[in-house]
Formats: sequence, structure tokens, C-alpha cells
Amino acid sequence: MKKKFKWGIFLTTLLTLFAILYLVPTFVPKGKLPKWYPFQKRLSFGLDLQGGLELRYTVDYKKAITDNLRREEDSIAEQVIRAMATRDGKNPDALSDAEIKAYRNSFSIDLIDFDTIEFTFKNPKDVELITPEFARNLRSDLVRLPPHGNKVDLKLSDRSVIQIRDEVVNQTLDVIRKRVEAFGLVEPDIRKNGDTDIDVQLPGVGKDQMNMIRERIGQTAQLAFRIVDRSDEAKKFFKDHQADLEKFKKKYPVKGAMLHLGIDHTTGQYIIRADCDLRRGRNDPVAMNALESFISTLKIPSKWMVGYELVENKEDNIVKSRYWRTYLVFAKAGVTGEHLTRAMASFDQQGKPFVSVEFDSTGARQFAKVTEKNVGEYMAIMLDNQVYSAPVIKERIPGGRARITMGGARPPREVLKDAQSLVTVLTHGAYKAPVHKVHDFEVGPSLGSDTIHAGIVALSVGLILVFLFMLIYYELGGVVADIGLIFNILFILAILVGFNAALTMPGIAGIVLTVGMAVDANVLINERIREEIRLGKGPKAAVDAGYGRAFWTIFDANVTTALAGVILLNYSSGPIYGFAVTLLIGIVVTFLTQVYLTRVLTNYYINKFKPAKFRVGI
Repeated sequence: MKKKFKWGIFLTTLLTLFAILYLVPTFVPKGKLPKWYPFQKRLSFGLDLQGGLELRYTVDYKKAITDNLRREEDSIAEQVIRAMATRDGKNPDALSDAEIKAYRNSFSIDLIDFDTIEFTFKNPKDVELITPEFARNLRSDLVRLPPHGNKVDLKLSDRSVIQIRDEVVNQTLDVIRKRVEAFGLVEPDIRKNGDTDIDVQLPGVGKDQMNMIRERIGQTAQLAFRIVDRSDEAKKFFKDHQADLEKFKKKYPVKGAMLHLGIDHTTGQYIIRADCDLRRGRNDPVAMNALESFISTLKIPSKWMVGYELVENKEDNIVKSRYWRTYLVFAKAGVTGEHLTRAMASFDQQGKPFVSVEFDSTGARQFAKVTEKNVGEYMAIMLDNQVYSAPVIKERIPGGRARITMGGARPPREVLKDAQSLVTVLTHGAYKAPVHKVHDFEVGPSLGSDTIHAGIVALSVGLILVFLFMLIYYELGGVVADIGLIFNILFILAILVGFNAALTMPGIAGIVLTVGMAVDANVLINERIREEIRLGKGPKAAVDAGYGRAFWTIFDANVTTALAGVILLNYSSGPIYGFAVTLLIGIVVTFLTQVYLTRVLTNYYINKFKPAKFRVGI
């Protein structure tokens, strides 16, 4: 028993020493500790205490589903052609190019909703080919809807949509976490909120970092290589909407003043351009917003998408004008960033920075196939809907390597910075779906200082009152309980530092609640000891019996509270999550200090001084 008692004293001393060592950097000014000091972490504070940046994004999972179905259009069309050939008694594998073309021209495939494919047949009888079994063979999660005339729709099942949504949101959450962690920030809080929203809290972020973080997180980095459509229909598409542009200008004169219809003499396309104000920065979000607002009023056929390029004109290295312009490109990407294996910033022979990208074997084959098929056409290199460059394809490009020129009449250092930023985004993953910012809040440090002060005052007043009550009501038993409370708070703070967790205002509330629970545990123990003393037991026997009888009551109370904390931890975010973290840490620490450590201290006192009576306020 003596050996066990000595180990208890040793363990208590060791834990206390480590807790103090962990907390020393928190109370010593930065840079004052020697470099050899083993623990350099400081207690970090949450967004509500030290200020910082709070962002919320929503994930456009519908766009991810749309892109996925669009990529499968050729495969679906091929299956329909095979079904037609089989019906006509022909061998699907022996069809001539003319027969394949004739079959393909007899129907069309369109996406009428993010999860619905519509077939339109010239011959209404061909609708019978699209049976429920045919739909399941295409994709097990496709459901055929009742035909209507010469049309029939295939729709993704609700279960599949939910599954894809959850998968896409979780993937996006991982990518955002990687990008934020790349900044080396202390304890960023990144978590899912609801079905499609993601909350990002970055405490302690300075003004100089905020814009960079916004830019990195906001970039979806969906790299795609798309062919510019130079058909007669595409060339005059925007010209046919000149009347719509004039109506837009009259309805929104401020936005409309920036917009102009023009022609790109290189591709032959008519384009819409939005003139930038050089005073509003390089990207001029006002001009971009005007252009996107007008484009959103047009009905763009599903086979196309609109890309935007920033163009700069300069004289003598001075930017004279800048504008956003449109590209009409095929929506289906020949190659995407899914097969990207490497991205790096490099310099060309003129010393101008660019981004070099390499693809895996699958991407390399696709890239070679696309460039071979489209020699003489223009390939738009796009990140989301922004065109970085649109070079002409002069020949088949094997090997799976491509170059993204950053463009713009800017100093090389500025271009290099953009190139490195793009490499970081590509290296740390691409979102599987676009993300859109819901809100963006900057929390000032002054509010945090006031909150810290209020929290410290509340905690201090609560502790003082509890300490005084225990001392007056339980005498020596109260002294031991108060020592246990000091260790309780010491261990909680040390654990927060050790796990790099941030202390928030709700976290302080959790500590205050933990103090109350710890006191409650000692009240139970002291009352049990009182009962044993009244029965005539000596100090040693009364203490052992008191702790033994109170243990399971304390255990039950803490387990039920811990269950509530676990539920809050898994199904909450923000302030409630911070409360749950400190609550669960506090429950564990309460058991260590109030049930074990205080017993070790009490036994030490009894063994050392051998009192005739252990005073617990009797």
C-alpha cells in the first residue's frame, strides 16, 4: 500500500510539473524564453477572443453532378446507337462512320436539370428503346421517367444525389482544410455546417493575411482545357443578342456603361467586353460583375459555356486599358485537372513566369487525342470559368505536358506571385464542385479584449466564491477541495496548449461549469466522509469509505454529462463546439483531480501528520 501511495505522489508531481512547463510560454512575453526550452507552444485564443476572420462557403454540388453527367454524354449516345443498331438487326461493332452519324443525328441529348438527362428522338417510336432496364445498364442510379411525346427523361435517384452531395462536400472540406493548414495558422476551425455549408474560423489572422487567405480558399481550381467553338453559329451568338445587351444597358445604366459588343479578329467570334477602371485594381470586380450579370440573362445552350479572360493593353510598360472579355467554348472539357500530377512555376526564354502542368498516363493520352483532333483550333486553358490563355493548337502534343501563361502587362515579380499562388492551389487539391462565399466577417481584437476581460472576471469571481464557501463550510476538507480545483484549471489549460486547441468564450463557460461539477464531486465526497465520521470511524477509514461510496455517484453524473458533450461535439459548430471541447476535457480532468489527486493529498496529510480527527465542518 505504501508503494502504491508513493507512486501516486510521484505521478501527481510529474503531471503538475509538465502542466506548469506547458503553460510557462503563455505567461512569458514572446521571444523571452531561451531556444533550448522544450515547450514553445502558447495558449491560443479563439476568434471571439483575439479577433480574426470568419468565412462561410456553400458547395455547389449540383454543378458537380451536372459536369459528371455531361462527361458521360458520349458514352450514353454510343449505347443508344448500339441499341438502335441491334433493333435494326445490325452488328453494333461493324457500323460504318456514315451509319453511326445517321443514327447520332436521329436523336439529341440535353441536360434539362442538374440531375436529369432528356432524350429527344426524331422518330417518336425510338422512345421505346429507353427502357428502365436500359437506364439501369447505363448507370445503376438512373431512373427512367414516363415518356412524353418524342422525349424521355432519365433522372438520378434521390438517394444517389444525397450520396454524391455528401461526398462532394466532404472532399471540399478536406481541400479547404489542406489549403488553410498550408498557411501554418494556429488552430483554424474548419467544419461542415448543415448539408452544403462549410464554416472557416481563423483566429489571430492579421489584415495582411486576410486577402490572401480569401483568395486561396475561394479559388475552386477546376483546371480544364476546352476547345473554342468557331462554328458559324458560335461566331455570331453574341451578335444575335445585341438587342438584349441594349435592353440590359437601359435597365442597368451603371453596369451597362461598361459593356460593349465587339469582334475577336483572331477567333472570328463576336464577344462581349467589360471595360475596367484602372483605379479599382487589376481584376476590377465591378466590371466582372457587370459582365457576368448580363451573361446570366442569356440562355446559353448546354453544349457551350462562357469563359472570361482579362486583357491588358500597354504602352511603354504602362497599362493604358484593361477589360474582361468572353469566350464561347465547348462545355465538355477535353482534359481536366483530375489527371493532374504536377504543377510548378517556371520561366520562359524571355524570363516571363508561367505555370507548367503535367498529367498522368490517362490525362496524357486524352491530351494527345484532343490536340490531334483539333489541330488549327484554339484551346482555352481555364481555371473554373476564367481563361488564362487560348493558344492555337499547331500539332498533336504528346507527353502530357502543358503550359499556363499568366498573361497581363505586369512586372515579372507580380506575375511570378500569381503563378506561385496558382501552383499552391493546384498542389493542395482541386474542389470537386464550385464553392460560393455566403458571408465574410472580420472580428476586431478590441471586441476580443473586452470579451477576455469579462470572461476572466466571471471566472475569477466564481472561483473566489466557491473557494470561500468550501473553506468556511468544509474546513480542512474544503482546503483539499480548493487545491484540487487549482490543479483542475491548471491541467485543463495545459491540455488545451498540448493539443493546440484554442480557448474561446464558450470554452471559458465550459471551464466555469467544470469548476461547478468539480465542487459538486467534492461536496459528495465530504458529505460521505462526514457520515463515516459520525459512525465513529477514524480519519483513514472515514476518508477511504467516503471516497469509495461517492465514486459511483460521481461517475454516473459525469458520464451523463459527457454523453451530452459528445453529442454537442459531433452535431454542432462554432461556439457550442468550443463549449463541448472544454466540457469533455473538464470531465476527464475532474476525475483525475477531484477523485484521485485530492485523495492522494488527503492520504498524504493523514499519513504524515496522523491527526486524531479529519475536519470536514462537523
